[in-house]
Amino acid sequence: MQESTSGFNATESRKGYTYPLQKRSYFAMILSAVLPGLGQIYLNNTIKGFILLVVYISSIGIFYINSYPVRGWDDLTRFKSVSDNQRTAEETDRSIHLWTLDNGDALMFRPTWILKVTALIQGLVCWFYAVYDGWRGRQIYSVNA
Repeated sequence: MQESTSGFNATESRKGYTYPLQKRSYFAMILSAVLPGLGQIYLNNTIKGFILLVVYISSIGIFYINSYPVRGWDDLTRFKSVSDNQRTAEETDRSIHLWTLDNGDALMFRPTWILKVTALIQGLVCWFYAVYDGWRGRQIYSVNA
């Protein structure tokens, strides 16, 4: 085994092959737990960090938009669809006006619970992956002479 200058085993050599070992980074794990992508940016994986950050923020945005209108915490935790007898009264209240077409019709977005659930799953998977990837740390490579 070769030892690097920082005092831990950098690579393990067997029959001329060099295998990279991982250097654990608990600080990157904590940064990723606070906001996914920060730990990857700290480990100089900036592209992966920004991708994780955009995916996580988009999942929060999709979750929030599909909770519209948000008047309190109970609106964020509502996962049921509107029943048929309540649909006409609440549909106009919960619709988001996006665009008015040339013929006068309105293009509306109506929040749905299935998009809210998939955004929640997307956010949780992104968070767990970012924390695991931050804990895994960086690979250290060494060339055998």
